[in-house]
Amino acid sequence: MAISVLAGCSNPETRSQANRGFDYEGESLRSNPLLIPAGLEAPAFNNEYVVPVLSEQALRGVTGRELDIRPPTQVLPLVRGSEAMEGGSGLWFYQQRLDQPLEQELGQALEAFFAAQRAAPSRDGLGWQSNGRPIGNAGQQFRWQLVPDAVRRAVAVQVNLLGGESLVQDRQRAESSMLNAFSLSYQRELTQQQELLDRSPIALELDQPQGRLLAADGYDRTWKRLVTLLPQLGFKLTNRQQALGYVDVDYDGLSASKWRDLGLPELDIPEREYRIQLGDLGNQSSITLSDKDRIPVSADVLGGFATTLSAAFQRTDLIR
Repeated sequence: MAISVLAGCSNPETRSQANRGFDYEGESLRSNPLLIPAGLEAPAFNNEYVVPVLSEQALRGVTGRELDIRPPTQVLPLVRGSEAMEGGSGLWFYQQRLDQPLEQELGQALEAFFAAQRAAPSRDGLGWQSNGRPIGNAGQQFRWQLVPDAVRRAVAVQVNLLGGESLVQDRQRAESSMLNAFSLSYQRELTQQQELLDRSPIALELDQPQGRLLAADGYDRTWKRLVTLLPQLGFKLTNRQQALGYVDVDYDGLSASKWRDLGLPELDIPEREYRIQLGDLGNQSSITLSDKDRIPVSADVLGGFATTLSAAFQRTDLIR
């Protein structure tokens, strides 16, 4: 009985009709003349607000069961750096990585999307054709295309519902739903890739002549790795400003047994306040160490800090 009741239910996203009756469609405006008692004159009436009767040629909108109450579906740029095309016909994706052409990356993302949704894709010179399983309608067929723009360093993903018998609002809703489904799938894939990247080792070496450490990765990833590892190495973070690239810390040290448990070289530097400054060098990042008065530490202190920190940057098991 419960299954039968639930089967008859619908949610606001799929319900296209109002959830009440349509008896009002058979109603008409009925009015009775004002009764004037004998001996009195009828009052003057203002006809300014009289609703005129529609002619047979007047445009009439849909009513009752024919009225689709579903809100329009909007194309959502869920992936960082993407934007909806004018008219909601597609999504622009901009080149973020340099190791792979964006068109190739999006093609692979579409293939993965079709495979995950069992969308039965077929490919030809114009792009892909798939069914509508991602939005619950396997009978719908869609055409997918990648449109590169070399000037903008961008590639558009466009989708069109095949078959011309659908209403305009139904086509727009179906195409937007497909674009959003792909965008969400692609965002999940990028997030997984970033998580794997964030957990991979980062090479760190001492640049003694410049009084700094050099990390073989970009600023954002180096920052995340640094603020994750410092508390485990005995540093208490008292202030941090990612936009300005510095972390103020108070070093309390660790016991010898704790260093053995970590499997890292023991950090033997004075227990006091320090400032760690990051610099953005593109594909590299610089790390400098100074005391609370912003005076660079000695070469010995920097060398000890580099030895322990570089070993920690290689340890993926220390990343939470």
